[in-house]
Amino acid sequence: MAAQEAVTSLVKSSAAVISDAAESAQTSLAAMKAAETAPSSTFGLLGRVILSILSVLPTLLFWLTYTLPTWLFTLFSMSLTFTMNFTTL
Repeated sequence: MAAQEAVTSLVKSSAAVISDAAESAQTSLAAMKAAETAPSSTFGLLGRVILSILSVLPTLLFWLTYTLPTWLFTLFSMSLTFTMNFTTL
């Protein structure tokens, strides 16, 4: 009899935990939907502009510090002279 009561109480407590988890999931989903529909402000737009600049800046700096000098070195190290034979003059 004690084992049956233990199983019954375990089932009841499990059901309570599951229902609490379902309610909290619904509450969090409702909060997420409310946050998604919040109107955008000027500060939000300014923040997105600043974040986009900061995300592009490392790429630009990498290109300026590694790619551009490589291209310049390649260009300036090429021999830009040409040879002509006497017969082609």
